Amino acid sequence: MAARPSHTDTVAETPTAADLVVRKAGELVTCVADHPGGGRASGVGTGLGIIPDGSVAVSGGRIVWVGPDSALDATPTIGPHTKVIDAAGRVVMPGVVECHTHVVFGGERAAEFQMRVAGKSYQEIAAAGGGIKSTVRATREASREELFGRGLRHLGWLLRYGVTTVEVKSGYGLTVEDELRILEVCRDLAEAVPQTLVPTLLGAHTVPAEYAGRGDAYVDLVVGEMVPRAAEAGLARFCDVFVEEGAFTLKQARRVLEAGVAHGLRPKLHADQLSAGGGAELAAELGAASADHLDHVSNTGIAALAAAHVTAVLLPGAVFFLGLTEYAPARRLLDAGVRVALSTDFNPGTCYTENVFLMGTIASTHMKMSAAEVILALTLNAAHAVDLGGEVGSLEVGKRGDMLILDASSHLGIPYHWGVNPVATVIKDGVVIV
Repeated sequence: MAARPSHTDTVAETPTAADLVVRKAGELVTCVADHPGGGRASGVGTGLGIIPDGSVAVSGGRIVWVGPDSALDATPTIGPHTKVIDAAGRVVMPGVVECHTHVVFGGERAAEFQMRVAGKSYQEIAAAGGGIKSTVRATREASREELFGRGLRHLGWLLRYGVTTVEVKSGYGLTVEDELRILEVCRDLAEAVPQTLVPTLLGAHTVPAEYAGRGDAYVDLVVGEMVPRAAEAGLARFCDVFVEEGAFTLKQARRVLEAGVAHGLRPKLHADQLSAGGGAELAAELGAASADHLDHVSNTGIAALAAAHVTAVLLPGAVFFLGLTEYAPARRLLDAGVRVALSTDFNPGTCYTENVFLMGTIASTHMKMSAAEVILALTLNAAHAVDLGGEVGSLEVGKRGDMLILDASSHLGIPYHWGVNPVATVIKDGVVIV
């Protein structure tokens, strides 16, 4: 890859014509740092690397040229068979990376939402047999075809919101066979959708009803059978655990995650969502790819995440949808040097929306994240949360040609014009999908 240029230089030239060129972006938001450390794997920063009146070219699914449109005609990038898209002064940015979803499940929980409206807490609903356990029952009863169809539908909605890479967790089966079945559906979906899917085993989501009062015995099952079989079948890249009162203890989580590491699955954690339980510290100790939620993370946990370079995945939509008021301390995380990503936490119970851009508005309003921080959190930083920072999340030569054209003239409009879908065009691997 060529040395990083200034914004007035051409990034690279291709000796042959490109397959696709997007040109005349009012703002080409590359998410490449325009100062040392900003937005890069080595730091967090807020540099968006915006190129005014910019262009980008893709060949063979990879970006081969990025630079100002005025320099494009001096290159051999455009040939007789090159598809050229005029962005007409609109914002062009990397495809969104959705780094925390639960899109494969059965049933729905609309009635539970009304229970919360009437004043019941999430914990009260779960204690009465609702919550995750109700989705587990519905998922076990659903056919493979039903699970595939629902997943296909939700991934389609995510695509229309500009999501070109999606992490997909299991966690609603909670038997060895049902967890493997969910991951197999994820594998099948990866062959059917244009997005890149990243599968995560979340067998330790909650203790299933048949193991009530026997959490350690269920952990034995996860460690002894579920993790080895998922890894041996190549069905997962990560191993995740929900560390929380009523779910799994730190000791139990350590057992599961260390088993995952032993079988080649990198750790992830649902951490410090409802209380400060030490999940962030455990994520740091184990070198997790990410620690997610963190609504109640301690200062010690923040320092540990920063020192270990663990990405913090914040999920403000879950706080909003649950009617809570305490959001993750994004400013303290950012100021401490933690790389911060944003996600919907799409799931049937606590955040039933595919609108990733709405997460940016909530993060700006309630967590005081700037527009630049929001955009990095939805793209490059989210890519690092799924170990794909070298492949997606920014518009750089050599990376996959995943990009969006927005109905916006400035990146400042992304969190500002809220509740709508700003995406006009979705390009995946250099092919126009939407």
